[in-house]
Amino acid sequence: MSQALRVIKSITVTDAMLTATSVAEADHAAWSGATTYALADRVILTSTHKVYESLQAGNLNKSPLTEPLWWIEVGPTNRWKLFDLSSSTQTLVDAADYYEVTPGQAVNALALLNITGILSVRVRLTDPSFGVVYDQTADLTAVPSESSWYAWFFEPRTEQTQFVVSDLPSYPNATLRVDVTSSGAAYIGVFAFGTQRSIGTGVQKGVRLGIQDYSRKERNEWGDTVLVQRAFASRVSFQMLIENTELDNTFNLLADLRATPCLWIGSTTYGSLSVFGFYNNFDIGITYARHSECSIDIEGLT
Repeated sequence: MSQALRVIKSITVTDAMLTATSVAEADHAAWSGATTYALADRVILTSTHKVYESLQAGNLNKSPLTEPLWWIEVGPTNRWKLFDLSSSTQTLVDAADYYEVTPGQAVNALALLNITGILSVRVRLTDPSFGVVYDQTADLTAVPSESSWYAWFFEPRTEQTQFVVSDLPSYPNATLRVDVTSSGAAYIGVFAFGTQRSIGTGVQKGVRLGIQDYSRKERNEWGDTVLVQRAFASRVSFQMLIENTELDNTFNLLADLRATPCLWIGSTTYGSLSVFGFYNNFDIGITYARHSECSIDIEGLT
């Protein structure tokens, strides 16, 4: 492998950044201090974009923000699930929905992760002075797992679960719009965008990847095996060479990214080498006069 390891630190989306979207925020009724809620009733707070569930009956004028004995936070609203940087929560989108964000800074990469049912994605970048500076549409239609006539007719189609754009031009004042199309209900787990950085001179051969499975596998009192399928997290280990002139910059970059969800791209050839998560550890060995060896272990988010 000759491609450098790339990392995209996603920008945290605020209300001001989200300039337009066709995805409604109507999971439940908005909380009102004049309404009495029963046990297990759910409401949303548009100020936090979260869903809350009532823990008691006769719940009157108890704010979900200040009354933890009366309310429990369930999670983000459907509109904001794809911005919570958790791949396991998915935003439900219809046949033709869109998101439009104005980051207020230059971005050159974006990613849609843990997607289901998406047929195509159109990405547009519009600058207030120069107009449309980027407009590309990608076909994400499910394809056979291999290239052969037998696979075309008989093998199941493999659906693409992620979409990455890494060639956006840098315009600090531009608006980024993403349109998705589907044949019906579809889902997006993460919508991440930011500035990508390169690490090292190229990922070396010997990459190791796998998963951490959180499924339950137990035997009951009669000896029967009980299997409960749950989420899993991807794991990948990269090794690369770093020029010694970039050693301090690389060390500082990785230190800054600790405990931070990022998209790590080890190869554009193998989708499994693109992991959204955080690194567990990294090691740099100053082994040569001009180059150093670096290894980094990435753990994906479920």
